[in-house]
Amino acid sequence: MAELNPHCCANPAVTVDYKPKGSYTEFAGLNIYETAPNASSTCGIIAINDVFGMASQTLQGADRMASAVNARVIVPDFFDGHPLDMSLYPPDTEEKMKAAKAWREKHGDTDEGLSALLRVRKALDDKYPTIKSWGIYGLCWGGKVAIMASGKDSAFAVSGTAHPGRIESDDADKLTIPHICLFSQKDAEPEVVEKYRSALKAKNNVEVDQYSNMQHGWMGARGFYNGEQSVKEFERGYDQLAAFFSKYLK
Repeated sequence: MAELNPHCCANPAVTVDYKPKGSYTEFAGLNIYETAPNASSTCGIIAINDVFGMASQTLQGADRMASAVNARVIVPDFFDGHPLDMSLYPPDTEEKMKAAKAWREKHGDTDEGLSALLRVRKALDDKYPTIKSWGIYGLCWGGKVAIMASGKDSAFAVSGTAHPGRIESDDADKLTIPHICLFSQKDAEPEVVEKYRSALKAKNNVEVDQYSNMQHGWMGARGFYNGEQSVKEFERGYDQLAAFFSKYLK
């Protein structure tokens, strides 16, 4: 089992009060959050959260994407109601490290995440036959799953990630659909990021940007960590993501 991204784990998640605009339901064997600006949306997006689960910042981002793209956005709970406990990070004690490892072994497998994602995606065709195209984006852990679903015979029209986790250039090499990647100031060691960035840029219809003033996690559960600046960059990140998706979701 691969380790969690240490940059994701460097600081605890941030708790922010937000009243989601969507609703919760059970679908394809998972609990999901679902949000849409109107019932007649003809495109859809699946959003995959980071290891801290359905944090208020993540749901706010999903609501923002739904409104900006005029899309139905689905946020599945791949962790079965058991996200990584915010109090475990940073893992600065032996007890915290053991608990984090136990969680990772039970919930952190991205291959299992991909299987669950594809099950949800297939079921969505039956539930929403009028939706003609689907996109996918993920945050950190979710970004790994998103790009894994973006290769040959992808079920998605466009994909993206912000502050990607567990990055490997092989994933970028296999891309077959338009993709946007928003890096933070440090998502992995510089040489790993550069190799990944180069592989992405070798593809067509790919947008790469770096938010050098933002820490890993600024668009997920660690958003709004330093006041006004991080709020502005959270909003800018989702607006950039939405603009890219709008070009490819029809």
